[in-house]
Amino acid sequence: MTRSSDILSRAAEQIARLLNIFGVTMGLIMVLIVTGNVIGRYLFRRPLIGTVEIEEFMLLVLVFFGLGYAQIKKRHVLISTLVDRLPEKARLVINNVTHLPNLIAFSLITWQSLVMAKRYWIKKVSSLFLNIPLAPFLCVVALGSAVLCLALLGELISSVRDMARRGGLLWVWSAAIGLGMLVILFAVFWHKTSWTSDRKTLGFVIISLLIVLLFSKTLIGSALALSGFFGMTLLSGVKSGLGLMGTIPYSTAANYSMCVIPFFLLMGELAYHAGVSKSLYTAAYRWLGHLRGGLAMATVTACGGFAAVSGSSLATAATMGTVALPEMKRYKYATTLAVGSVAAGGTIGILIPPSTILIIYGILTEQSISKLFFAGLLPGVLSILYYLIVIYILTLKDPNLGPAGPRSSLRERIISLKDTWLVLVLFLLIMGGLYLGVFTPTEAGAVGASAVLGISLLNKGLTKENLIQSLLETGETTAMVFAILIGTMIFGRFLAATQLPMELASFVVNLPVPPWVVLTTIISFYFVFGCIMGTLPLIVLTVPIFFPVIQALGYDPIWFGIVIVMVSEIGLITPPVGMNVFIIKGVAKDVPLSTIFKGIFPFLGADIARLTTIVIFPQIALFLPNLMK
Repeated sequence: MTRSSDILSRAAEQIARLLNIFGVTMGLIMVLIVTGNVIGRYLFRRPLIGTVEIEEFMLLVLVFFGLGYAQIKKRHVLISTLVDRLPEKARLVINNVTHLPNLIAFSLITWQSLVMAKRYWIKKVSSLFLNIPLAPFLCVVALGSAVLCLALLGELISSVRDMARRGGLLWVWSAAIGLGMLVILFAVFWHKTSWTSDRKTLGFVIISLLIVLLFSKTLIGSALALSGFFGMTLLSGVKSGLGLMGTIPYSTAANYSMCVIPFFLLMGELAYHAGVSKSLYTAAYRWLGHLRGGLAMATVTACGGFAAVSGSSLATAATMGTVALPEMKRYKYATTLAVGSVAAGGTIGILIPPSTILIIYGILTEQSISKLFFAGLLPGVLSILYYLIVIYILTLKDPNLGPAGPRSSLRERIISLKDTWLVLVLFLLIMGGLYLGVFTPTEAGAVGASAVLGISLLNKGLTKENLIQSLLETGETTAMVFAILIGTMIFGRFLAATQLPMELASFVVNLPVPPWVVLTTIISFYFVFGCIMGTLPLIVLTVPIFFPVIQALGYDPIWFGIVIVMVSEIGLITPPVGMNVFIIKGVAKDVPLSTIFKGIFPFLGADIARLTTIVIFPQIALFLPNLMK
């Protein structure tokens, strides 16, 4: 078994890597095509023909050819908070068993994609504009999902082998639970009646199943897809359930508006590898380093600047932590202030545009991504301001927390700005283009990525190795995000069939309480669950349920998007999970987690004050979107 599992794992890794390389090559070509289309449209009045369909097919390749490699690199998202705190034996059994639902979910997708491919081939179904046959692209879905299944199978065999070495009855428990899962699956396939008499009860049963799968370390995309499949099968029959597994993966990935996700991800990766973070920190240090707590203030300010090209809080925290923590240690800053400022500053990444989370919220709720970007701008600036105030107060009370550094001359300060022009150009290019209607958010992402690529290659800020690394990481992250989005769409289709969100909205509207009470309850929910799961899964799991409620209560959906992103942002630095805290722990390995959590508490006060400000004065978030035509 050892040799066979090793061979399988190596084969899966090699195939997955080759597919991912092919996929990310398509991603780079996608960026160049969209940029060329924008240039052709405005300079030569000759847009490229068939751009939308070509981009959709290329995105499909990028997404599904990256699934297996993302699994091998452990990039797919799961919730390990509960399982990791169980006794060792229970943890081993659960870790072994949860490979099975992942395998089942993506095996169903593989199977049904092949079924659809055969059907489309027989019927000669083609794209509307370029008349390209669709069957080969459904085979792309099947191939990518099959390679992911191959990687999952290798992990399952390896897990079973390790458990067999330990002896005892652990493997018996694993086999019994796995067999039970298969029995349930076959029972669902063979059942003949539809559960239409009480859709609400079925909805709550499937939501309970989803929660069990999520907190048992099942991949979030798999848990959502499998729950949606079971629910739709019980509600409308096996044909409907299998139909979701065949149509949703293709339709979600082959969608031009979804190209905005990999475009902005690539822009952030290129900016990171081009060394933008270091130049931002150096400039902020020159201007603020001479103040008490100046290095911490420079860190927060540089985090805001890097967020303008990154769109990721985790990337912002990791990048600025690497740059800033050694400097603060050199100037004898208190460890709590050093790690606290980096962890808190990193959270700005998902608020200041472009923000990946705001993009996903816009996709899920069908809101304008451009308006969401502008809505996040002033709250993002407010975040920086409140954090600077916290640092000022802390160092005013105890100057030893952050001693003042050497004062830079005016000439040194001005010279330091020359290396930050790329960030300013990108920000003005993207936000200005969106505001003036020069291009769409999707085109803005492509133009931004092309600009970073071109400028970085010209000034030699980006090496060949860094470019390859940027592309590979973009492929992994894109596959991870789309795995969750596909699962969300499958589960959302089931929820819509039960009409549970609409009934919940109707129930809440008729409650004898003011709307602000409901809003406060929803915010409290996001705060609590933001502490135990990441921002992305929290948003995709809850928005389909809460968004109809917010609409029914009459709250502005753009403003609500900013509010829940801010609350989720607080969860990034709140125990027991606090993803940014663990990122900082990875950078500062000698600093205990307790010290990092202690350092972020003053910044949590600033976060709550900022959230309160935006809730009481929603026009802070809505002012810029309301100016847009």
